[in-house]
Amino acid sequence: MEIEYKNKDYKNKNIYKVGSVIEDAGNVYLVCQKAASNGCTEYFLINLYTATVSSKMYESLKELKLTVGDEGDTLVKAKLIVDYKLDGDAEDENTK
Repeated sequence: MEIEYKNKDYKNKNIYKVGSVIEDAGNVYLVCQKAASNGCTEYFLINLYTATVSSKMYESLKELKLTVGDEGDTLVKAKLIVDYKLDGDAEDENTK
């Protein structure tokens, strides 16, 4: 994963928005949301290094930020390359 740090002016802004990629203590997270079957929306973080949900579900982005947010969090731009193979597909990425 390639990480490019954005302008330092973002450091103290509200970076907990859906789709933002943040770094906290060397870990990189994607801020996500999930619409539950009961119509409620829940928010959580996904660790982009381990591909795991790194926190419980929260009812609002404000609650997420208050619970897990840190003044040391930094907004970053990450280039994520996903390498996968579907069943029956050849492993050679040049195969059509």
